[in-house]
Amino acid sequence: MNRVLLLIFVVLLFLYTTGFQADRYITVTTHNRLKFAINRGGHDASLQISKEPLADGQIVFDRTAARRAFEATLQVNLQLRPDGTPYAESLLSRAPVVVFEDYVDDATPGAVFPLSYVQESQQIVKVLRGPAVIYKVKVKLPRSHALSYDGDVYKTVVYEYPFP
Repeated sequence: MNRVLLLIFVVLLFLYTTGFQADRYITVTTHNRLKFAINRGGHDASLQISKEPLADGQIVFDRTAARRAFEATLQVNLQLRPDGTPYAESLLSRAPVVVFEDYVDDATPGAVFPLSYVQESQQIVKVLRGPAVIYKVKVKLPRSHALSYDGDVYKTVVYEYPFP
């Protein structure tokens, strides 16, 4: 009888640790996909510059086009529908939310590069060598286990305009 109880305990412990390991894998995969998606989105957004100031040698972001490019890249990389909600096959359960967005370019008053960019309310501190787009995205983590973290994760991207 003792061996049967011990065997049941070992099997239950194995199932618990396997579930915990699967939850950890899903969490890490979600973090990685989100970070890769916002990095790609930041890159695409940083390429959306206005043509008129460029003729004068100034890099000024077209904010509307940059935001559209950022959201379109998130849509493709995170398997989102056109309205922003995730498909059933996606790791996400809710649509990602852009909680912070900023642009530092040659039209920003007092911007001299390199620039120490500090946004204390968003906990963003970065030295910018040139014009940059800044986004912070919030995503609800998927739950696959009863003891999984039931909350949001925030990812920030600071992407500078690519100079040759």
